[in-house]
Amino acid sequence: MKYLFLLTYLVAFLSKFTVMAQAPNKINYQAAARDASGTPLVNRDIKLRLSIRQDAPDGPVQYTETRSVTTNSLGLFSVAIGGDGASDVSGSVASTSWNSGDKFLKVEIDPNGGSSFTDMGFSQLLSVPFALSSADNQWQANGSNISNKNAGNVGIGTNVPDPSAILDLKSDSKGLLLPRMSAGQRTSLSQPATGLLVYQTEAPEGFYYNKGTPAAPDWILLGGTGPQGMPGSPGIIQSYTNAGTAAYPSSISDFISAPLEITIQEGQTVFLVSSRAMGGYFAANELGIYPAYQNVAPGSPIQKLNLGMYGLQVPANTRITFSVNGVFKNLPAGTYRFGMAGITTSSNWINAEWSYSSALVF
Repeated sequence: MKYLFLLTYLVAFLSKFTVMAQAPNKINYQAAARDASGTPLVNRDIKLRLSIRQDAPDGPVQYTETRSVTTNSLGLFSVAIGGDGASDVSGSVASTSWNSGDKFLKVEIDPNGGSSFTDMGFSQLLSVPFALSSADNQWQANGSNISNKNAGNVGIGTNVPDPSAILDLKSDSKGLLLPRMSAGQRTSLSQPATGLLVYQTEAPEGFYYNKGTPAAPDWILLGGTGPQGMPGSPGIIQSYTNAGTAAYPSSISDFISAPLEITIQEGQTVFLVSSRAMGGYFAANELGIYPAYQNVAPGSPIQKLNLGMYGLQVPANTRITFSVNGVFKNLPAGTYRFGMAGITTSSNWINAEWSYSSALVF
């Protein structure tokens, strides 16, 4: 015996449009089941197999499910395709590519509630009026990505976005929070776009942007110490000066000029000049002085350039200004102290004046 479905309601998404507004990802379907003579199948346990097909009634299956339903006293039944209660489910309503091609709903029935299905035909899924009214401004899904094809300006907190801005945010109580990551996460980004902006949460903390290319990134700290150019380019030269007393030279290598604390970026160079007037009430000798640096991280050692002077000496009751200079290259990005370090076996270098350190970062 053949059976008929009289379609009463079918509510679906627009077949070439995806609405991103917390859609429930269900399709309401209501029909009446009748036999070939038109007699309603009343109060009957039946089973349905419903499938959404791509491009044609017999096209590729995008979603399918089976359902056991009971008709009412008029032979009517209602289901929510994609909702709870389905079995033998393949695919999902949410993952169906609604934004490409036509969609058709194929309906099969077993009036005895089993699995011997009879093909009852198909219906093309068409748009509802409200979906048509929003089709000019839409979000589209592409795999795990979403995009908006709106060709105009987007405003958040304003109905009149600035015509020069593709996105205009207005608020007097909230800000814009950009992605936050560690230095390792930032430098591990794959093919970062030129101009990509992130916030680094560890020292040197701050906003970084990629001035280089995706294949050759050049991360620059906004507002950081030193130049904002590529290594080897003139960049922006920053100068620093510091003056003050420091430790007397001793048998342990230490800064004997007041050091400068400077944050540098990868590829930047520091040129240091440091001096201090020193002597003794008694003859002092065996002084070694060097340009040096030290990472600010606790426990970091003082590192000296091999550009020092050794065996320096002065007669009794004499002070002489000693100076060093050096160029520090290829240091990892970070915060460092720069100054003149000294070491001696003599205990007579106690007649000392203030020290001065100056640096250029480029």
